[in-house]
This record gives sequence, C-alpha cells and structure tokens, in this order.
Amino acid sequence: MDEQFQRGIREFNGRRFFEAHDILEDLWHGYRGDDRRFLQGLIQVAVGYYHFENRNLKGARSQLTKACAKIESYGPEHRGIRLLEFLRCIHQCLDALERVERGEEVRLEHVAIPTIILSNQLSDSLGH
Repeated sequence: MDEQFQRGIREFNGRRFFEAHDILEDLWHGYRGDDRRFLQGLIQVAVGYYHFENRNLKGARSQLTKACAKIESYGPEHRGIRLLEFLRCIHQCLDALERVERGEEVRLEHVAIPTIILSNQLSDSLGH
C-alpha cells in the first residue's frame, strides 16, 4: 500500500474530509488499476462526510449513496480496509439522513462517522 493512500486514510480518520478527498483524488487521477472505482468510492465517502459536517444533507446523502454502490462490490475487505463495519456505519448515516428528509426529528450529532480500519491496524492493536 503506498504512502499517499495511507495519508488519505489518516486524514479521513482525523475527520479532515476535504483533505482526505484531495489526497485520494490525486492518487485516483493517476491510477489505472482495478482499484480505480474503489478509490472513487472512498473519495465520495470523504466528500459525503464533508457535506454532512457542513449540514449539506442532500449532498451528503447523494455522495454516500454513490460511494456505497461502488464500494460494496469489493467484498468484506479490500486493499487492507475492513469494509463490513465501514459500510454498516455509512448505511446508518444514510438511514438517519432519510429520516430527516421525511421530517423526523434526528439528532445528527449522534450519527457515527466511520473510521477506516486497515487489517494490519487490527493486528497491531491485538499485539500481532
């Protein structure tokens, strides 16, 4: 895994979504492998949460929906990222956004924002 990808992940996990988007987009522009669609999905997740934190809820919902459609096809783990929990958290956010659109009272500050967990981070935290 290259350093630019890892920097993008660190920015995302630090909730610096605009910066994560910039870093991953730079990588995506030059990338021509099977991961290109996956990288685009991660960029859309970062943009979606950038919109979410700035209360552009329509933009957040649009980007997160597009991102899930791209990322879900990569299975439970891809490029070292544990996707099941990541996607579960995104879907919970999408559910909250849909409830807001229906006019329900939702406390958006309680909506969890995912962390990107790399397989080797899990092993490192377990002492392996």
